[in-house]
Amino acid sequence: MKRIVYMVAVACSAAVFYQCSPSSKEKVDQAQEEVKKDISKDKEEITKNLQSIRDDINGRLDKITAKLENAKADSKAQLEEAKENLTQQRDRVEKSLDEIDKASETAWDDIQQRARNTADDAKIEVQRWGDKIDAALKDKP
Repeated sequence: MKRIVYMVAVACSAAVFYQCSPSSKEKVDQAQEEVKKDISKDKEEITKNLQSIRDDINGRLDKITAKLENAKADSKAQLEEAKENLTQQRDRVEKSLDEIDKASETAWDDIQQRARNTADDAKIEVQRWGDKIDAALKDKP
């Protein structure tokens, strides 16, 4: 008799526990929502970073373009080369921004890594050219 009462108590406890815990579907849905939030947060962070780099490049290109009109031959050659390089970097950044905008959740890992690499490469190139650009901009015609 005790054994039957014990088994009934265990069965009732299991039933109550099962009813109180979230279902597997709810857990999966909750996990998917968390992943979507994380992806959205990553997209926003990377997009802001790339937009900042693009804005920096655009500012430098504006300065170069203004200076090119009256630059000496030596400075003009350096400025033209810098302009070409910065324009290529800006194009890469724009392409990454487009990829992020169109990215699906399934392709996000690859696109995220490419976008981060593009941001790092563009920052390095802008820094590398920064001193040359500054020196060429300071030359007087």
